[in-house]
Amino acid sequence: MRFVERGWVSLKLNPSYLLAMKILAIADIHNNVACVRKLRAQELNDYDAIAIAGDIGTHGATEIFEILTTFKCPIVYVHGNWDRLPEDAKFGARAYLVHLEVVKFGSLAFAGYSFRGPLPQPLGHGSAQYAEQCRSLLRAAIRKSGVDLQRCVLITHDRARHLDRDFPNLLLHIYGHVHTFDVRQRGATTYVNASALDRMLPVVGKRSSKHLRYVNAGNYAVIDVGKNGKVSVECRLLRRNYQEWGVVGPPTSNGPLGKELIPEDAVFADPLDVPTQEVRRRGH
Repeated sequence: MRFVERGWVSLKLNPSYLLAMKILAIADIHNNVACVRKLRAQELNDYDAIAIAGDIGTHGATEIFEILTTFKCPIVYVHGNWDRLPEDAKFGARAYLVHLEVVKFGSLAFAGYSFRGPLPQPLGHGSAQYAEQCRSLLRAAIRKSGVDLQRCVLITHDRARHLDRDFPNLLLHIYGHVHTFDVRQRGATTYVNASALDRMLPVVGKRSSKHLRYVNAGNYAVIDVGKNGKVSVECRLLRRNYQEWGVVGPPTSNGPLGKELIPEDAVFADPLDVPTQEVRRRGH
């Protein structure tokens, strides 16, 4: 039980000893470094892995990975259509590009393929033929690794369809690209669209200013995988500190270029002013 303002609420306990892994899933960052700093300021360091389903952004990638590395856990990622990063780019010892690769952490394995990436026999990037060849190569890699699909997480940028055909009994599929958070169960597989972290709301001051500014109001997913293989997913929002601001239009998800943040969010554009959460590891 926990006391919250005027009443008591019953909380469902989720002890760490029941979890196989706690995953922070994000997608579609689009070079928006400030929204990553904002996420870091509101999340404790109690994740076992971070999964990025593409569209990190070419220009912001180094700084984005530097921020996420402070979570002190492995980062697995694929490239999206915003990413023009060399395949041999390195973002620290804990960051793993899983394009046509399988990596294991704890009791789970992570595998995936990028929106565009190198193939033994190159085809049209983004084409159906490209996806089919990626899936074929990835199936072979998973078989070679000996990984049980019931303990495997597939990461792609856009949603992989008909997974029951190529990856029967796959545990979890994390993706993005379509900027709408979604969770679905298809057969044995939980599908999670984690996008979009880069979602900026246009606002103006309610009292006086008519000057257009923006609020970082994106979302991400917190995924708990139990030791019994049960998957639970929570959508979390970046805090929307715009009590003095009124929304004047639909959100955009095309990067921060040319968008002035409100003062409450501008702090996250300057790394020297960013508040930090207490750094601790779950179970420690």
